[in-house]
Amino acid sequence: MMTKKSENSFNSRKYQGQVERELIFGGVLVGLAVGGGLIALFWGIPGLFTALLFFLGFWLMVGLIWGFLKLLEIFTRD
Repeated sequence: MMTKKSENSFNSRKYQGQVERELIFGGVLVGLAVGGGLIALFWGIPGLFTALLFFLGFWLMVGLIWGFLKLLEIFTRD
C-alpha cells in the first residue's frame, strides 16, 4: 500500500535555492550601501555615479554569462 505524499511537504532543495537567492541579494544590497557610501564619502557624488555605472556593467556581464550558460544547459539536456 502506498501512502499519498502531502502537498505541503518540506522540499530542502527548493528552500536552499530560496535562501541562496536571498543571501546573494542581501550581499549585493549591503555591498552597494557600504561601498557606495564610502565612495561618496571619499570621492563625492560624481565618484558614486561612476562606481554605480561600473557596478551595473559588472552585473550586466554576469547576467549575460549566466544566460548563456542557462541556454547551453537547456540545449544540451538529454
